[in-house]
Amino acid sequence: MPDDHEDEFRLLTTDDGAALLTEAESMRAFGPAEIARLRRQAPAGLVGASVRLTLARRKAAGKFEQAGRMWLEPVAVEQATAEPVARHKAARFDKGRAGAGGSRSVVVDLCCGIGGDAIALGRNGPVLAVDRDAGMTRRARWNAEVHGVGGNFLAVRSSADRMPIPAGALVHLDPDRRARAREGEDLQNSRRNRPARAIEDYAPGPAFWTALRSQARGGAIKLSPAADFAAAFPIESGCEIELISLRGECKEATAWFGDLAEPGCRRRATRLPEGATWSDRDGEPNENSNIPRPVDVLPLGDLLFDPDPSLIRTGLLDGFARAHGLYRAAGGVAYLTGPDAITSPFLAAFAVQDVAPMDLKHLRRMIARHDVGALEIKVRGFPITPESLRARLKLAGSQPATLIIIGPGRSDGPDHQPARAVLARRVAGSR
Repeated sequence: MPDDHEDEFRLLTTDDGAALLTEAESMRAFGPAEIARLRRQAPAGLVGASVRLTLARRKAAGKFEQAGRMWLEPVAVEQATAEPVARHKAARFDKGRAGAGGSRSVVVDLCCGIGGDAIALGRNGPVLAVDRDAGMTRRARWNAEVHGVGGNFLAVRSSADRMPIPAGALVHLDPDRRARAREGEDLQNSRRNRPARAIEDYAPGPAFWTALRSQARGGAIKLSPAADFAAAFPIESGCEIELISLRGECKEATAWFGDLAEPGCRRRATRLPEGATWSDRDGEPNENSNIPRPVDVLPLGDLLFDPDPSLIRTGLLDGFARAHGLYRAAGGVAYLTGPDAITSPFLAAFAVQDVAPMDLKHLRRMIARHDVGALEIKVRGFPITPESLRARLKLAGSQPATLIIIGPGRSDGPDHQPARAVLARRVAGSR
């Protein structure tokens, strides 16, 4: 296969390349006419590189403040850590990297990709950025210079499992969650060129994670928030699992180990950009585990609360609810209710206006009764998507509202209720 990154490098370092890239960036889309226009300026390889880099920068605009200057690649952008999340993690590394005489321990960033985490780690000390892809190490080095951390940055091409870890170093690992082709395989034809569905498909996988924890004095392993982290890092492993959300979207599960795991903490939810955190040491756990007891289910009160997904994924929602005097609105469904207003970055609060059974006839009547026009829709525990439900409603009114669909929850107890549609308004000041 051709070295695509060579064409991209020419775009970034030559006058002709810069002119072509500027032309590509001025285009809203890349149809046949636009490609033909670019081909009049440059050969196919450079044109493809200009389109690829332009699309990658657009995709990365929500992750990096300086995306327009970075050397990026579309697939790598998908896996890259968003800048606020990377800085949050780097702050914990900074606390653990101080050495004797004011020295700073090196952090080895394995599978560094385009360098999102490595750049944040390099702001306050040396970082060794490692990737088996030569194009990625070149991109990471370039991006480090863009962010002004090149003096702390060394990029090395190596497979993670062949990279010796320096004595006393801390380690960050971002295993490939797209299960790219192994060395020697055809990337385009490989069956592994797809998103990994199980932790066993990560590259490198769980066996390497276990070995890594014995090689480094501390560090972090980045996982998808949907990963079965409880199986990979059970309570007895001594690791701390932190679910990190950014503006209400769960971005990653970070497994902290060794010197960087908080003593006595096994599960933590963190919401950014507020920096709010809640752990299993804050709630009320069972006697023999760090998982809180299930909270009671009560009838819907005046207020309904939508919890941050980091609380839900960590299994800490019940402990958080109990500590704040809240209850489940349905068994097994992650909506909370209660009589009092609760101010927390982890909760979006809604004042209940009306409740109807979850069927289309009752729902339409409720919406007409309240003259609803603009409508936000939230669904949990019920087999319907907001998009498909919206298409079946007649929203001809003038009033804004939020429609919250609460599924029936568990059907094996006295708290079982049928699915409900709750019309509500968002409480001012809640997230």
